[in-house]
Amino acid sequence: MTRKKKIITGALILSLALAAGIGAVTVRGPNGAWGKSFHPGFHRTGFHHGLHSEDVADFIIWKMDRHAKELNLNEPQKQEYEKTKDEIKTGIAEAVNRKMEFRGIVRDEMSKENPDVNALAGLVKERVNHIPDMVSKHIDVFVNLYNMLDEDQKARVIEMFRSRMDL
Repeated sequence: MTRKKKIITGALILSLALAAGIGAVTVRGPNGAWGKSFHPGFHRTGFHHGLHSEDVADFIIWKMDRHAKELNLNEPQKQEYEKTKDEIKTGIAEAVNRKMEFRGIVRDEMSKENPDVNALAGLVKERVNHIPDMVSKHIDVFVNLYNMLDEDQKARVIEMFRSRMDL
């Protein structure tokens, strides 16, 4: 085989491998997630510029749906599961709205000639105090969902956690 044919063959194989890799990355996951496509905002520092908004809720629901399929939920459990998904979507939407409002307040204050850093610090402290409540709310949602499962389903959930923790 001549050198020219080797180079062309190598370039063709590399192109196919690259196309297969990009295809594998873009067909996985919900819209806007890492696996679905590359986020348009990646630049300079490697981080995206925008807020996650509903993409986070879609990703969480997508992951939950994958695990819920494995549990073979019965009809009452499915109804409760749908309520749980709605609670999660609503909670995340509220959190995103609060974050956008807070960001606007900070931006307005910092755009002033003499921003009141003490007032901003107080506002941040107030917001930080709400974090434990938001986290415990989602823990309660999970516990309620877990408690509606039968013993076999609970065992599967526990086994999933154990495998994730390498126990």
